[in-house]
Amino acid sequence: MPWINLRPTNSGGGRKSGEATAKLYDSGQLTVSHAACAMLGDPAKVRVSYELELQRIRLVPTTPDDAGGFVLSGGGNSPHRLGLKALVTAAPKMLGEYKAVKISGGIELRKIEEAE
Repeated sequence: MPWINLRPTNSGGGRKSGEATAKLYDSGQLTVSHAACAMLGDPAKVRVSYELELQRIRLVPTTPDDAGGFVLSGGGNSPHRLGLKALVTAAPKMLGEYKAVKISGGIELRKIEEAE
């Protein structure tokens, strides 16, 4: 027998995911919006790397047992979070707001330049 696809009865309206954004606070907490996490596929763990000159942060999904990955906490009604105190200590100019962009294998957070 063939598989039959089901569709939700109510497919309109509801809560919108908003913009794909993130923010790095001086406490070391990085908050990532639901829209940005959706680009990642809502992984349990991510690898984090950063580029200081371009002020960009990359999040790439990893396997649950990878010791080099950061666990994303939160979700539901709150943004996803991870602790990046080492990044803030090493590169305080990385503090601020970011826009998330989908890249091959993950997302790149690009710092939003503040208007002067």
